[in-house]
Amino acid sequence: MPPKTRARGAKATRGGEAKSSRAAGTKRVPARSTVGEESTQRSKRAKPNNSSSALNRAPADGDSDRDEEEKRIEVVAKKYWLGNKVKWSPEVVDELMKTHIVGKRFSRGSLRALERLQYFERYLWANFVPDTASDTQVISMLVMLNEKHQEKLASTLWASFASSEEETGGSDSKAAHSFSAFFDYQLSARSILTQFLIACFSSLETPFVRDSCMKLVSLSIWHHVDSEPLVEAEFARTPQLRKFWKHLNKKLKPGKKNDAEEVQRLQNGRDFLSLFIKDFLAAVFSAKPSDKGCLAYGAKFLELLVDLESQLPTRRYVNILVVDHQVIDLCQLSSWYREDQSDSRQAQRFRELVVQLRKSVYFQVNDVTGQALTEAEAKDAHYNRLVELQAMAYKEFPKELEDLAVSSVAKLGEPDVLTGYLGKLSDESLLRFASLVGVRTHSVLPTSVKADFVSDKEEGTYSRQFVVGAIAERYKRRPTVADQVREISPYPTETLLFDEIIRETDQYGKQPMSVAFSLNLQFLSLHDYLARNFDLFRLESAYEIREDVEDAVRRLQPRMTYDSSADATVAGGQGVDASTDVNNTHFSGWARMAVPIHSFGVVDVQRPRIGETAPSRVRADVSIDLGNHVESIRQEWATEVRPKDVLILIAVQATGHGDKGSAGGHLGIKHIRGGEVECKLDINGKPIDEFANRLNPQETRADREAASSSVCSFRLLLDPNQYYSDTSGEGEGQDDVYATFNVVMRRRPQENNFKAVLETVRDLMLAPQSLPSWLSSTFLGYGDPAAATALSQRPLLASSSSEEKEETTESVRVNFGDTFLSEEHLRESFSEYGEIAIDDEFAKPCIVEFPVGGDEEKSKTTIRVSSKPAVDMGPLELSKPRENAIRFTPAQVSAIHSASLPGLTLVVGPPGTGKTDVAVQIISNLYHAFPKQNILLITHSNQALNQLFEKIIALDIEPRHLLRLGHGEEELDAEERYSKAGRVESYLERRRELLDQVQTLAESMGVHGDFGYTCETARLFFVSHVRVRWELYRRRITGGTGPSAASPDDVVGEFPFAQFFAQALGRPLFDGAVEDVGRLVCAAEGCYRHIESIFDELGDIQPFELLRTNHERSNYLLTNQARIVAMTCTHAALKRRELIRLGFRYDNVVMEEAAQVLDIETFIPLALQPTTQGSGAGRRLKRVVMIGDHNQLPPVVKNSGLRAYANMEQSLFTRMVRLGVPYIELNKQARARPEIASLYRGRYQNLGDLEPQVTEGEFAQRNNSGFKSVFQFVDVADFQGKGETEPTKYYYQNLGEAEYVVAVYQYMRLLGYPAQSIAILTTYNGQRALIRDVLERRCGWLEHFGRPRAISTVDQYQGQQSDYVLLSLVRTRAVGHVRDLRRLTVALSRARLGLYVFGRRSVFETCFELQAPMRRLLENGDRLALCPEEQFGAGSSEDEDEDEELRKERAVWGVVEMGQIVFGMIEKYVEAHGTAPVAAPAAGNESGEDEDDDEEAEKEANGVLEGEEEG
Repeated sequence: MPPKTRARGAKATRGGEAKSSRAAGTKRVPARSTVGEESTQRSKRAKPNNSSSALNRAPADGDSDRDEEEKRIEVVAKKYWLGNKVKWSPEVVDELMKTHIVGKRFSRGSLRALERLQYFERYLWANFVPDTASDTQVISMLVMLNEKHQEKLASTLWASFASSEEETGGSDSKAAHSFSAFFDYQLSARSILTQFLIACFSSLETPFVRDSCMKLVSLSIWHHVDSEPLVEAEFARTPQLRKFWKHLNKKLKPGKKNDAEEVQRLQNGRDFLSLFIKDFLAAVFSAKPSDKGCLAYGAKFLELLVDLESQLPTRRYVNILVVDHQVIDLCQLSSWYREDQSDSRQAQRFRELVVQLRKSVYFQVNDVTGQALTEAEAKDAHYNRLVELQAMAYKEFPKELEDLAVSSVAKLGEPDVLTGYLGKLSDESLLRFASLVGVRTHSVLPTSVKADFVSDKEEGTYSRQFVVGAIAERYKRRPTVADQVREISPYPTETLLFDEIIRETDQYGKQPMSVAFSLNLQFLSLHDYLARNFDLFRLESAYEIREDVEDAVRRLQPRMTYDSSADATVAGGQGVDASTDVNNTHFSGWARMAVPIHSFGVVDVQRPRIGETAPSRVRADVSIDLGNHVESIRQEWATEVRPKDVLILIAVQATGHGDKGSAGGHLGIKHIRGGEVECKLDINGKPIDEFANRLNPQETRADREAASSSVCSFRLLLDPNQYYSDTSGEGEGQDDVYATFNVVMRRRPQENNFKAVLETVRDLMLAPQSLPSWLSSTFLGYGDPAAATALSQRPLLASSSSEEKEETTESVRVNFGDTFLSEEHLRESFSEYGEIAIDDEFAKPCIVEFPVGGDEEKSKTTIRVSSKPAVDMGPLELSKPRENAIRFTPAQVSAIHSASLPGLTLVVGPPGTGKTDVAVQIISNLYHAFPKQNILLITHSNQALNQLFEKIIALDIEPRHLLRLGHGEEELDAEERYSKAGRVESYLERRRELLDQVQTLAESMGVHGDFGYTCETARLFFVSHVRVRWELYRRRITGGTGPSAASPDDVVGEFPFAQFFAQALGRPLFDGAVEDVGRLVCAAEGCYRHIESIFDELGDIQPFELLRTNHERSNYLLTNQARIVAMTCTHAALKRRELIRLGFRYDNVVMEEAAQVLDIETFIPLALQPTTQGSGAGRRLKRVVMIGDHNQLPPVVKNSGLRAYANMEQSLFTRMVRLGVPYIELNKQARARPEIASLYRGRYQNLGDLEPQVTEGEFAQRNNSGFKSVFQFVDVADFQGKGETEPTKYYYQNLGEAEYVVAVYQYMRLLGYPAQSIAILTTYNGQRALIRDVLERRCGWLEHFGRPRAISTVDQYQGQQSDYVLLSLVRTRAVGHVRDLRRLTVALSRARLGLYVFGRRSVFETCFELQAPMRRLLENGDRLALCPEEQFGAGSSEDEDEDEELRKERAVWGVVEMGQIVFGMIEKYVEAHGTAPVAAPAAGNESGEDEDDDEEAEKEANGVLEGEEEG
C-alpha cells in the first residue's frame, strides 16, 4: 500500500505566500511592480529573467521553417502586389505555383500566408482576363478560393466576384470553358476543381453562384441517361417535366433561331457532370490505390456527389444520372474499394463515402416534388416496385421467370433470391430484362480502360454477373432511417471514441476528413435533418467525452503490478475486484472527476419485450471508495451525482510499470460504456428514497450512516441493446466487458446532456411530423423564404384561431398594450404610413388596425388606432398595473408588431440595440392580448434567461402565471421563487391569504360559518351568499338593465360589501361628496369585480388543495396554470420526454440568443408538445420569435472539424438568414460611444446611435481621462526577442502584450479608474492565463490595484459589457481566429466608453477581412497616446490653459517605457499615501470569473478549451 502523504485533491502550499508576508512590512516599491523597472534591474544585473520559463522556449524546427517560408512569400508579395503599384507577371504566378504551392505539397502554412497577403484579391483576380488567363492562373485562383472556403471566410469568399457583374460573367464563361481542360491534368488538379465545386454548391444562397452552378445540374443532364425507362417513369410521375424536356431540346439544337455560341455554352453545361463522372470512374479503374493523390481525389469526388444528393434543387435531376451511370456499383468493384488491396486510412475513407453515397441516393424522398416519405410509405413504395417487377417478368418472360412472378414479395427484396431467379435467363434475355427495368448495360468507361466486368463477347457491354448484381442492388430492401437509429446506443464506446473519424475531425485542415454529412441550407426531409444532426452531435459528444476520459486516465496514472493475489491494491488502499489477468492495474495518481471502482456488478437483467431480442432493462451497481480524498471531492461525488446523470465506466489495463500509454494504445483503455444513474444506494445496497426517509426515521438513520461512510454507491441503468451485443458474443472468445471496469468518471452537469439530446432526436425521428405546416417548408429550406414570416401570414389570420376571429380579410388588429408612451411616440413609430386615424383620444392598451392585401405603398395607406376600455377593479389599488417606460424605436416597434402576428419572426439585434427589452415587451403583449395562449421562453444560457426573466417579473404579469424551469433558478434575483416547488409554495401561501379574505368578507356580511376553511367552502359561500346578494342589489339599483331612478343614498346604503372594503381601506368606501349615481354604480361594479377575482383565483388554486403531493402539484402547475414557462434549450432537451408525457402545451415560442444555439437545440423546443396526426394545419404552435445576431459568435463546437467542415456551428437563426427569410434589424444602439460603435457599424445595414442616450451623461465627456483617444490600436513589438509563443498545441501566449495590458491597467487604476469598470479580454485561453499570472506578479503586492471586472476570452465574454476594455490579440505570425469577423465584432463591441487594442499591426493590417476596422482603429496612430497629468473624474477646468496642460500628450514607444511611466506613478502614490505593500488576495476572487477556474487551469495545462483551435 502506498504511503498516505496527504488526501487526494489537497493542494500543496506555495512557498511564495511566506515571501509575500515578509514583504508586507516594507514600504519600498518592489522591482516586480512594473515591467519597466524589472527590465532596468535585469539589464543592470545582466541576468536572464526566469519568471516565465515556460514561455522562453526556443521555437520548434517546424516553426522556424514555417517562418522562413512565410517571409519568402511576403517578400514576393511586397514586390509584386502589396506595394503602391501592382506588377503583373504570369511568370510570378507560375513560380509561386511551382515553388510555394505544389512544391510545398499544398501546405496549409503556405496557402494561409498567400491568402493573408491577399494573393487572390490584389493579384490573381485583379489581373484576370478570361480570354488570356493561363491555366495556372485559373488553378491558382481555385486553390485560393478553396483555402478561403476551408478557413470559413464566408464574408470574402465571393466578394470579389460579386463586385463586378461583367467580370463575373466572364469568369463563368472562362470557368465553363476551362472545366473540361481539367480532365487532362493530374489527379491533384482535378481534386482542386472538385473542392471548388463543393464550395460552390454549399453557397447556393449567393445569387450569381446559384445561377452559375444550377446550369450544371439542370434537367438537360438527362440527355446522358442511357436507361430510357428511368426517364419515362419520372415523366409519368411529373408530366410537366416532359414539356420542359422538349423545350430544352429545342434550345440545344443548332439552327437559325439559336445562337451558336449560346448553344455551345448550354451543351457544355449539359455535358459537364456526365463527363466528370465518367472521368472519375475511368480514374478509379486506371489508377492504382498507391498512386499519388488518387484516393484523395476519389474521396473528394464522392463528397461532391453526396453534397449534390443532399440538397433537393441539385438532387432533383442528378440522382437519376448517378443511378444510371452506376457509380456505386462500379466503385465497389474497384481496387480502391476492395479491402484486400487497399487497407490504408484513405481507402477506408473512400469506402465510407461509397456507403454514404448509397444512403443518399436511396433516401426516402420524392426527388422531384421533395415530398418526404414516411416509414410506411417507403415500405409501400418498395413493395409496389417489386410487384411491378413481377408483373413485367410474367408478361415478358412467362416461362423463364415463372417462379419469380409467383414468389413472395418480401423474399424478392433479398439480393440472393432475386439473383437466383435471374440466373435462369439467357444472356440476350438478361440484357432485355435489364433495359426494361432501367438498368444500364453499356459501360460508361472508355474503351481504353480494361475491366473484368466488361463482357469480352460484346465490346462495351457489362458482363452477366455485373448486370445481375446491378438489378439485385436496385431492388434490394433497404432499412429506413428510423430502423438504423433504433439500433444506435446513445452511450459512448471505445470503438466510437477512438475511431479514426474523430481524430480526423480534430486534425481538420491537416488531413482529409470522412464526415460525409454536413449541415447546409437545405434538407431533404425532417428525417434527413434529424439524421444528420444525430450523427454530428454524437461525434461532437464523443470527442468531448474522449478528451475527458484521456485527461482523467492520465491523471490517475495507471500502473502495472505483478501481484497475483485475489485483489489488486490501488492508490490509497482502494480495492478493485481481481481480474483474470495476471498483470493487474493500480493507480498511483488521482483525478477530481474519476476514481477507481471499489466494486461493480450487473444486478438485474429483465426479459425482452415481445418481438425483441435485447433485454427490456439492465441494472448495475457501482461502488467507489473516497476515503483517501479530501472532503470537497467526497461532497462533490455525494451531492453532484444525481438521478438522470450519466456516468462513464472505463476498463483500463496498464501495459507496463510507469507506462503512461500512448494515443495508439489509448492509454491502456480497453472498454468504455455509459450508464444513467437511477438512484443512490445506502451501505446495505438499498435505494435511498428521500420521501421515504422523511416518513421513516429508521431510513434517516441509515442515510446518516451512509453519509459517514467513505463508500459511495449508485445504481445505473445500462443500455439494453449494447449489453445484449456485448454478452451475446462471449462464447466466441470475447472478454466479459462488464467484469473489467475499474474506473468510473463523472462529468460536469452542463457538459453531460449528450444522452438526453440524442434520445430526444431519436424520439423525434420515430414520431410523426413535429412541425406545423406553415413552418415546415421554410424550416427545410424550400419554397418562398418569406412564406412563414409573420407579416406574410396576415391573410390567414381570420382562420388561425378562435381568439383571432375578430380579424377580417381587409384588416388586422394588433394589440400593442403599453408599448407606446404617448400619441407622439405612436406617430413616430408609424411615420411611414400615410395617415394615422385615432379614435377619440390616445389611451392604453393601444390597438392598431392595419390593412391587409393590395400592393399600395405604406405612404398611401391608413391605419386606425383605438383602445380597449380599462376595466374598473374597485378602489383597492393593491396591485396597480406596472406600465412600460421604454421609448421603443420604430425598428423595435416593427419587431414587436411582427411578433404579435402568427408566423415566424426573426429579429437581428446588433450590440446595444435593446434585444432583451424587445423580447420582454413581445412577451407582455402576447400575454395580455391572448389570455388563453401559453408562451415558451427559451435562451441558450441561464444568465441570459435570468436577466430576461427578471425584467418580465417587473411587468404587469401575474406572478402565478410565471414558471422558471432548470437549476439556474436559484440565481434569479427576485423576492419570490419561480421554480416549480417555489410556485407551488406561493400558490399555497396565496390560498391562505385569499381564504382569510373570504372569511373576513363573510364576517363583514354577517354570515356565520367557517367559509375560509377550503377553496370548496369558499366557492359554496360565493354561490350561495355573495352572488345572491349582489344580484339582489343590482336589480334594486339598476333594474337589471341600467341605471334607474335610485338615489345616491340608495346606491351607497344598499351596497352589501361596504364594510369589507371599509376595513381594507381604513376609511369609508364611498365619498359622500359624490352625487353622480352613474359613477357610484360603476364603483360598486368595480368592487364586485374585485371580489369575483378573489374567488376566480381560488378556483385556480383549488386543484393544489385536492392534489396531495408536491410532485403532482408541480406537474399540474406546469400543464394547467403556468402561461409563461422559461427554460434553457439544454433543459428542453433533457426534459422533452417528461414534458410530452405530461401533455405540456404552448402556442408561442420566444427565443433569445437564437444565434448562439445549435440548429438541433433550436428545433427541440419547437417540438416539446405531442404531435397530432393529419396535415398539421390544426397544430397548436402559432408563433415562433427568434431574436439574435448572426454577426456575432456562433454556438460553441469544440471539435474543429465538425465546426468548420461539417458546419455544425451554424445555428437555425443563421440558416434562416442565409436562406433569405425576411428579418427585422434593430438600428439604434445605446451601449457605446458613437466613435466606438463606428468600429463595427459596417457589419450591419444601417446601425445608428440612439440619441440623446449616447450624447449625455458619461458619454458627454470628449475623451477618457489620461488617454488622448477613446479608442486606439497599440502596436506591440517583440518583447525579449519574442512575439507569440505556443508552449502546447493551440495554447498561444504573448508576454509582451500581457505586460503591456497589465501596465495600462495599473496606469488606469493609479489615475482613479474603478477596477470594476475595466475588463481585460483576449482571444486565447493561453493568453488569459498568462495575463492572470502577470497581473498577480505586478499588482498582487499592492491592494490598491485590486482585480479588474473580468479577465476573460472574447468568446466567454459575449453577452456582457464593460466601460473600458483592454484587448490583447496575441498573434504575431498569423491573424488567427480573430479573422472571423463575428469574433472581431464581439471583441470591439464589449466596450462602452473606452477600447484599447494591443496587437501586431503588420499582421492585422494586411488581412483583407480586417481592413475596414483596422483603418478606423489606426486613425489615432499605433502608439499609445497618454495624458498622464489628467486624473479620472476630475472634470474640465475653467482655465483653458490649465486644461491644455493636463491634456498634454505623451506617446509611449513600447512596453518597457509604459512600465517605467507606471513605476514612477507608483512611487508617487506610495509616497503620498504611505501605503505599504500587502499580500494580494487570491487571484480571481474579485474578477467575476467562474468558480471552476482552477479546473479550467488544470485543463489549460494539457491543451486547449473551447474556441481555441484554428481551422
